[in-house]
Amino acid sequence: MLLELRIKNFILIDELSLTFGKGLNILTGETGAGKSILIDALSGILGEKMSTDMIRSGYDRAVLEGVFDISTLTQVKQILELSGIDNNDDTLILRREIYSNGKGRCFANSVQITLSKLKEIADYLVDIHGQNEHQNIVQVAKHRELLDNFGILQPLVQNMSQLHKQLQEIKEKIESLQIDEREKARRIDYLTHAIGEIEQANLQPNEEEALKNESNLLSNAEKLFNELNTVQELMQGDRGVVQSLKKMEMSLGHMANYDPNLSGVLETVREAYYSLEDSYATLRDYARSIDFSPERINQVEERLALISSLKKKYGDTIQDILAYAEKAKGELSTITSTDEALDKLQQEYDVTLKQARELALQLSEKRLEAAKKLEQMVTRELADLGMQGTVFRVSIKREISPDGEIEANNKRYILYPHGLDRVEFLLSANEGEELRQLRKVASGGEMSRIMLALKKCILDADIVDSLVFDEVDAGIGGKTAEVVGKKLKTLARQRQVLVITHLPQIAAMSDHHYMVQKKSVNARTTTLVEKLSPDEKVNEVARMLAGEVVTDLSVKHAKELIELASKQ
Repeated sequence: MLLELRIKNFILIDELSLTFGKGLNILTGETGAGKSILIDALSGILGEKMSTDMIRSGYDRAVLEGVFDISTLTQVKQILELSGIDNNDDTLILRREIYSNGKGRCFANSVQITLSKLKEIADYLVDIHGQNEHQNIVQVAKHRELLDNFGILQPLVQNMSQLHKQLQEIKEKIESLQIDEREKARRIDYLTHAIGEIEQANLQPNEEEALKNESNLLSNAEKLFNELNTVQELMQGDRGVVQSLKKMEMSLGHMANYDPNLSGVLETVREAYYSLEDSYATLRDYARSIDFSPERINQVEERLALISSLKKKYGDTIQDILAYAEKAKGELSTITSTDEALDKLQQEYDVTLKQARELALQLSEKRLEAAKKLEQMVTRELADLGMQGTVFRVSIKREISPDGEIEANNKRYILYPHGLDRVEFLLSANEGEELRQLRKVASGGEMSRIMLALKKCILDADIVDSLVFDEVDAGIGGKTAEVVGKKLKTLARQRQVLVITHLPQIAAMSDHHYMVQKKSVNARTTTLVEKLSPDEKVNEVARMLAGEVVTDLSVKHAKELIELASKQ
């Protein structure tokens, strides 16, 4: 429900804040007072197109805000939650800013959002019916949903959606397995060869790095051997370090016998001698391990070449190659067992399709029943609203296709998540005229009455809590005006309704009455809106009855109208 409308620097409005209540909210005022400005502002908040000439002259920005109670709107709460927008207090504030440079911004509870997100949210908040409409009811995509809600068919639609999803998933599995026999044979040959080639190579996880290290050693074996000879000669030759240390150790041993203070030096030399002895032994063993065999060099290089070849085909590393082999085994197993798997999937598809067909045909029958009932109800409502001869029809069609999943009446039909049917509301506004789409109905007032009739009939099915009617009274008067007022009053018992009207019969029905007028403030024309007290409401209805000169008789008549309206 719309709780508050805030407008700043917009067309003829400097700054304005209006609070709205439950029930029937009526806006009246002289022609040209600016009532349409309020509708334009609300439309802007709901995501409709805006232009820079809507910014009040002398300002570089216009700001529009709407405060909504969304306590009953679970769809809006879900959108906000998925968008990371807080709504803990069940209040939503939508803000739209337009700038003189043509740029604009949108906000939901102070979080900046895109215009498309704003429109997505607004679809659940308000329907505006009039010359400049923001409405679900003329969107063909909404007609099937409205009919299903009217007929209480949503549980069946949800089941249909689940079956449709299952069919699509099974179909995708079948298609993934259905490859032609030649391609199947080629694939089996390739996978078999790949698996055999990889298994024959008998690769080890860290083998490549070890082979590269060995290749490097083998390639430099002669250099290593020469250097080793040099080191060993320096260590163990006649004048080598080890022999010299040995001699030093013996001399120091004799000296330490005479002077114990040299024991520390003796131990240091002795440790160095033993350490070099160990190093020499290690180098001797290392020299024996060096393989000068050209045959081993060839073996290592051939092994590295094999690994390189496999990497080009199956992966960047040995781990990738081994993983590819496992994957290939799985695919080969799947292909070789395709026939059996296809048989099982086809059986599953046939069973699911049978269930889907039965449900889709059942859903179609119930839609036809609901459509007939809705047609009768709306046509009666339109007659009450002064549109005798108007014919309302619900068109339900199926899309025929040779590839359609559902067969019925010797035809094949495409199955959608919601069933077989494409639903559209059609209207013939005058006797003898052909049925047309709702959006092609000519006048705004006529459209508003059609919307009023539809809303009255599908009230329980409609997800939108706030309805705005502009020019609902265009071209009517007398008894029809009284009927329109009564229907608006009835509608307002279950929905918040805002109506701009010129008719006193409708204005008298209000739960909340607002008067729109233009005044000169600080030498500038400004649109002002005032919520009327009960006495002020009487005077406004009297003005609507009498014109410029309000008489005692018109006041008396206004009181009578309001008193009668209060009994509705």
